[in-house]
Amino acid sequence: MDRCEVTDIVRARVGELLGDAQGIGDLDILSHHGLNSLLSVELTLRIEEDFDIIFEDDELNFENFETLKSITDLVAGKEYVHG
Repeated sequence: MDRCEVTDIVRARVGELLGDAQGIGDLDILSHHGLNSLLSVELTLRIEEDFDIIFEDDELNFENFETLKSITDLVAGKEYVHG
């Protein structure tokens, strides 16, 4: 799976939880668009399921889920290692 596909899936999952993700820039802070701790857990679970990955405890931090880009970077790194 290429990076564009990863980005599209991440954007779609964020959009499901926050509304229209097309208006969210890759570097926008997601908490400014309504991502809270409960939605973060839901987003994490959906992404793990979509990509058949598991995030390690040390990966579950604010920085990794701060922006669309940071989420995509995290997933892409796991995909390239495990995919």
